[in-house]
Amino acid sequence: MASFKTDPRAAFPITSWSCVMSARRLDEPESRAALEELCKGYWPAIYTYLRALGCDREEALDETQVLLSQFINGGGLEVATPERGQLRNYLRQSVRNHLFSLRRDAARQKRGGGQIVVSMDEAETFAVPSEPENADYWFDRRWAWSVMRRAMERLEKSYLERERGAIFSELKAGLIRPDMLKPYAEIGVSLGMKESQVRLEVHRARRRLAEELRKEVAGTLEPGANVEEELRYLITVLGCE
Repeated sequence: MASFKTDPRAAFPITSWSCVMSARRLDEPESRAALEELCKGYWPAIYTYLRALGCDREEALDETQVLLSQFINGGGLEVATPERGQLRNYLRQSVRNHLFSLRRDAARQKRGGGQIVVSMDEAETFAVPSEPENADYWFDRRWAWSVMRRAMERLEKSYLERERGAIFSELKAGLIRPDMLKPYAEIGVSLGMKESQVRLEVHRARRRLAEELRKEVAGTLEPGANVEEELRYLITVLGCE
């Protein structure tokens, strides 16, 4: 498995908790856009949690949209602060509270066809078992994948900006799973590079992915939290240690 060692000097991005905090100024378009982008990245964890807690597919899709709409439009933001702890735990508890209220109100009519806040086409691409006793695990696992995906997207963007997209395409699969990386010699032939150059590119890419992961994780934690501990936990949940 890949080993993710991080650089403690890496700068933190304007993301996650800082997006949430800036979104309190709902009159600022850039704040709303940042929060929408955050929701787009982490909706799979909310959907997965609802499915694991026993919601069928349609109910989970509807209630995920409701929760995201409330979040984007200010609902609950007045009490959402980094001091409350991890954003992961805050959102997970928000989902539990929302579902509890939904179940408590037996007379409430089933929602459907609500306003689309973010596209959830990917809901068809992963199966989630109904396992209320293991729901926290399923939420954390999907959250971890979202963290990884957001970090990979930022890394890919940096390669594209430097017109090195071909290199990233060859290395991408092996950054998380070394066993999926093609032989260096084969990659070298494809890219017109020496094997030693490919080896160096792999090392640099893994180091930069670790930095992006640390930035993403750090942005979801409360001030003074142990970033390395959270990062190790998420990597363990993913099975990438």
